[in-house]
Amino acid sequence: MKATAVKPLTGLTVLVTRPVPQAQTLSDKLRALGAIPIELPTVEITPPESYSQLDNATVQSAMYDWIIFTSVHGAQSFLDRLRSLNFTIRILDGIKVAAVGPATATALANGGREPDYVPERYLTESIASGLGDVRGRRILLPRADVASKRLPEILRALGATVNEIVAYRTVKPRNLTSEKLGSILADRMDLVTFTSPSTVRNLVQTLAPEDFTKLSKCKVACIGPVTVQAATELGVHVDIVAENHTIDSLVEALVNEIRPR
Repeated sequence: MKATAVKPLTGLTVLVTRPVPQAQTLSDKLRALGAIPIELPTVEITPPESYSQLDNATVQSAMYDWIIFTSVHGAQSFLDRLRSLNFTIRILDGIKVAAVGPATATALANGGREPDYVPERYLTESIASGLGDVRGRRILLPRADVASKRLPEILRALGATVNEIVAYRTVKPRNLTSEKLGSILADRMDLVTFTSPSTVRNLVQTLAPEDFTKLSKCKVACIGPVTVQAATELGVHVDIVAENHTIDSLVEALVNEIRPR
């Protein structure tokens, strides 16, 4: 009788901190490889306090040379407002669109618009350099309320006029408590995954000081250098880093780290 192959992450307990419903995608991939995912979203995606800025930018899309979407949430929020205002995707005709990462590109494509530019590396410098000469260009950035200022700073230094608008907010879930978090980390957690700076910040800010050692006993995996930087600044040691800013790359990095060599 042929022996059943052992899955590469069999028995590994992994904390998934992604927001709902994105957590499910990562959990499914981990489970398929034998891991035991524990979902505790440390971020909740909510609408902006007011849609006025986003709506105005949507109506005035034609005034921009580029629209840069740095996340699926930003792209989806923009597309949702288009529909709410009874516009079609054709309003973006004549405007160049950039998507940071394949998931964001897919969200745009599903909405009817293929991006004009997707950087090979999902770094701020790569995004800016890939747009070409932006002197005198008007650029729209629909993003999270807590998004890094690095990209608009670089673009402005290159001579672009940048309009940052809040397309969505990232907030700490109400059910994320220090008691719940401390209990989960104490319960034989092998690895913690972070997929954005907000997931790290909210976890660390929620964790009781006396429970920080519980986190330090777990391996930590991050997606992308921006998330790694946030974790490092908060005193969290990062053991595993995805080569690309994608969930598949994160899972691949986990397998490469955990499986026997």
